[in-house]
Amino acid sequence: MPVSLHGLRPGGAVPAQPVRGRDAELSALRRHLDQVLSGTGTVVLVEGGAGLGKSRLLAEVAAMARGLAIRAGVGVADPADRVVQLSALMEALFAGPSPILGRGGLGGAHTSPEQRYWLLQDLEALLERAALEAPLLVCLDDLQWADSGTAAALRTLPARLATVPVAWVVASRPGQGSPEIRGAMDRLEREGAGKIVLGPLDQAGVAQVAADVLQAEPSRALLDMAQRAGGSPFLLVELLSGLREEKLVRVGSGRAELVEWRLPHRVSESMRRRLERMSDPARQVATVAAALGRRFSLSNLAAMLDVSPSALLVPVEELIDADLLVERDGQLGFGHDLIFEAVRASVPLSVRRGLDRQAAAVLLAAGALPVEVATQLAASAEPGDEVAITTLQKAAQALAATDPGAAADLSRRALELAPRQHPLRGPLVAETALWLHAAARPGEEAKAFADTALRDVLPAAQEAEVRLSIAGMFAISPDVRAETGRQALALPGLPERLRARHLAVLVHNLVTAGRVEEARAILAESAKAVQAGHDPAGRFVLELAESGLRYADGLFGPALELVEAALRSSLGAGDDTRGHLTRQWRCDVLTALDRLGESLQISTENVAAAQRDRQGWALAVFETGRGRQLLQLGRLADAAAVLEEHFTLDAAPQVVSVLDAAGVGALERVALHTGDRGLARQAAEIAAVMLEHGVPSVRAHAVWALVLQAVGDGDLPGAHRRLSVLGEDERRSVLPLFPMDVTDDPLLVRVALAAGDHELAAHAVATAQRRSALNPGVPSLAAAAAQADGLLRGSQQRLAEAVELFGAGPRPLALALALEDHGAAALTEGGTQEAADSFSRALQLFADAGAAWDASRVRGRLRALGVRRRLVPARRPDRGWAGMTDSELAVARLVAQGLSNREVAMRLFVSPHTVSSHLRHVFAKLGVNSRVELTRLAGQLDPSP
Repeated sequence: MPVSLHGLRPGGAVPAQPVRGRDAELSALRRHLDQVLSGTGTVVLVEGGAGLGKSRLLAEVAAMARGLAIRAGVGVADPADRVVQLSALMEALFAGPSPILGRGGLGGAHTSPEQRYWLLQDLEALLERAALEAPLLVCLDDLQWADSGTAAALRTLPARLATVPVAWVVASRPGQGSPEIRGAMDRLEREGAGKIVLGPLDQAGVAQVAADVLQAEPSRALLDMAQRAGGSPFLLVELLSGLREEKLVRVGSGRAELVEWRLPHRVSESMRRRLERMSDPARQVATVAAALGRRFSLSNLAAMLDVSPSALLVPVEELIDADLLVERDGQLGFGHDLIFEAVRASVPLSVRRGLDRQAAAVLLAAGALPVEVATQLAASAEPGDEVAITTLQKAAQALAATDPGAAADLSRRALELAPRQHPLRGPLVAETALWLHAAARPGEEAKAFADTALRDVLPAAQEAEVRLSIAGMFAISPDVRAETGRQALALPGLPERLRARHLAVLVHNLVTAGRVEEARAILAESAKAVQAGHDPAGRFVLELAESGLRYADGLFGPALELVEAALRSSLGAGDDTRGHLTRQWRCDVLTALDRLGESLQISTENVAAAQRDRQGWALAVFETGRGRQLLQLGRLADAAAVLEEHFTLDAAPQVVSVLDAAGVGALERVALHTGDRGLARQAAEIAAVMLEHGVPSVRAHAVWALVLQAVGDGDLPGAHRRLSVLGEDERRSVLPLFPMDVTDDPLLVRVALAAGDHELAAHAVATAQRRSALNPGVPSLAAAAAQADGLLRGSQQRLAEAVELFGAGPRPLALALALEDHGAAALTEGGTQEAADSFSRALQLFADAGAAWDASRVRGRLRALGVRRRLVPARRPDRGWAGMTDSELAVARLVAQGLSNREVAMRLFVSPHTVSSHLRHVFAKLGVNSRVELTRLAGQLDPSP
C-alpha cells in the first residue's frame, strides 16, 4: 500500500514509517511529554516551510503521547475556513474516534460563535476537568490559516491551563498567518514556549528516508540524486516514489541502485502535465475535488460531478495509488498541502472560480453553515449572485460579535455583489458601518465608509439610528462616538425623540472623554430635548452623564444622587450595556465618599451576576473596578491578581475607555507599592500607548501612571517632567483623574516641591481643600487636603491632622504614607522619638499590605535613627504557606481538594481568571509547578488552623 505524503496510510492515523532525521526534535518533544506526565502544562511551537515535515512530526508526537496514556487530539486549520471560528481547535478536541472531550460536553454552546468569550471559558473548564483525570495533548497544525478565534484561544488557554497537564503543540509556516495569529504565537514564545524550527534533512536523514521508502540500502549515486530534493521530506518522498514508479531504480540483494540519471516525471513536470498523464476520470476528480478543499466527503464529490459515489471508486483509487489523495477518518483529502495547492494552480482562474462557486452550492445543500462557505463564495461569486449575497450576509452576522473585522469584509463583499437597487443594500451598509467601527481598524476606514455609504443609501432617520448604535460602542474611542453623534445631529428632519437621545448620548460621551466643558455647553439643550421627547432612555443616559459632571466638579453627594436616579431609570431603558456602566459608576462614587466596604460588596455582587448571566464585557468592567477598590483597601496582592490578568501589553491598543485607563493606573500603583519593577514596566508601556492614542481623560491616566513609574524609580524630577508631557500648562490639569484616587494630591505636591514648582504645589493644595469643603464629613478628603497643605508649608501639625483623619477612614496605605510624612516633619523639628513612632506605625501598615517598596524605604528611615528594634517581626515571608494572602490560601485549599478554577471561582465569588492569577502566585511561593505537587504539599502540611 502506498505511503501518503502526510506519512499516514490511507484510512489510518498511525505513522507508516519512522520519522527520520529529526532525532533532536523528537527528544525535545518527549521531554515536553514527560513534563505533562509530571502534572504540568507545556507549549511547543513547531515552525517550518511547506514540505519540511511539520504534519508528520505532529502525527508522531500524537502517537508517542497515546503510547504514554496521554489523550491526544489533532486539528488542522484549512485555508477555506479562515473565518470559521475555532475550527482547528474544535476538531482537535471533539473529532476523531477517541476525542479528548466528550461531544456533549459543551451542549449547544459551541454552535454559537457570538459567545466566543464564554465558549473559551467553557473549553477551559472542560479541558481543566479532563486534564485532572488524565494528561492531554492538543496538536494544532497549519495555523497560518487559522481564524481569529483560534488566535484568541492561543492567547488565553495555554497560560490559564499551565497548572494542569495539558500539552500544546502548534505548527505553522514561518512569517505567515494573520496578525492575530502571529501575535498569539509571539506571545506564547515570550511566555516561555519551546520552539522547534524544522530545517532540511541532513545527509544521514536523507539516507534513512531513502532506505525506508525503497526498503533497501541506497547506492552512492542514488543518494546524490536524492540531494536534488534539497532536504525536503515531501520532495524527497516524491522523488523516490517517482524513481521507483518509473523503474529508474533497481532493488536487489538489499541494495537500491540508480538505473538512469534523470528526474522522474512526477517531479520534473508541472501538476498540469502530471494530471494529463492520468485517466480522464481521475483528472476530472482531482480538479473538482480541489474546489471542495483539502478534505472532503465522497458524497459531496459525487454531487459536484452529478454521479453516484460508486462511480468514483476507480478514479479515486487511481489518485490514491498516485499518492495524490489519501483517506483518513472517513474522509478523502489531498496527501499534502503542496499537492492541493499545485492542483488548484493547474486550473485556469476562471475555471477555478466556477468550480469554487459550484462547490459552495454543494456544501450549502449538504447542510454547511454560511460561515463555512463564506471564503469560497467571497472569492468566486459574480455580481448579482443572490445566494452569495444572502449567504455572505448571514455569515457576517454570525461572525459580528466575535470577529467584526471578518464580518465587515464579508459584508462589503456582499455589497459589491448586490446591484444598486438591491433590497439588502440598506441593511448591508448599516451592518458594515457598525462592524467596521467595532473592529477598530487603524486609520479612517470606518469613518470614510460611514460618511459615504450611509449617506448614499439610507434616509436621514435610518442613518441616525445606525450612528446611535456606533455612539454606544464602548469598545471604541469616546471621541469617535462623539463625532458620529454630532454627524447624526446635523442630519435634517430627525424625529424629536431620536434627536433627544443623540444629544443625551453625546453629553455622556463627552464626559467620559474628559471634555467636560463641551458637555456642559450642550447640557441644557439636551435636558430640554429629552424632556420634550418624553424619552425614558434619554433621561437615563442624561442622568448618568450629569452624575459624571457633578463628580468632575468634586460634588460627590449630588453625583451619587444622580447615579442612583439613573439606576432606577435604567430599568426601563433597554440599554443593558450602559446599565452595567451605571452600576460600576455607582461603586466609583461610593469609593470617593469613603464608603469602600459598601462599594466592594456591590462590586462582588456585580462580578457574580455578570458570571451567572454570561456578560463578558460587564464582567471585565466589574472586575477591574473591584481591583481598584482592593488597592484602596490595601489588599495589594488581591488587587494585582485581578488587574494583571486584564491589562497586558498585547491589549494596550484596546484601552480606550476611561475605566480601563483607571485600571492601568491602578496596576502601576500596585507595582509601585510592591516594588514589582516588571509589572511597573508593563503598566508604563501600556500607558505609553494610551498617551499616544487616547482621549483627554485616558491620557491623564496615562501621564499619571508614567509619573508613578518615575516615582518608583526614585526620579522625582523625572516625574515632574512627565507631568508636562502634554504641555507646560497641562501639568495642572492632569489631576484630578476621572475617576480619581482622592489621595493623589499629596504625591503631586511632593513631586512639585522636588522640582521647585511651588505654583503647581499650591494649585494641588487648593484643589484638595476645595474638594474637601464640597464634601464635608468624608475623612479621606479632609486628610488628603491636610497632608497636601502640611507638605507645602512644612507643617507637622497639619500632617498630624492628616494622620488622625486617615485613621478614621478606610485607606491603610494612605494612612501609612501620611504617617511617613509626619515622621519626616517631626524629625526635621527634632522630634526623634515621635518620628520613630510614626515610622514604626507606617512600617507595620505597609508590611500588612504587602507594600514591600514602601516598607523598605521606611526601614531605611528607622535604621538611620538607629531604631532596629522597631522592624516588624510579623512581616509576611516571601515563600511558603506563611507567605500567602488569605485569598491565595483559600484558592490553594480548594484546588488541593480537586476543584477546578471555575468551581473555585464560584465558591469565592471571583472570576476564573482571578483564580488562575492567584494560583500562579501560590505556585511561585510554594516552589511547585503542578497541582499534583500542590496537593501533596497540602497533605503534608495543612496550612489551616
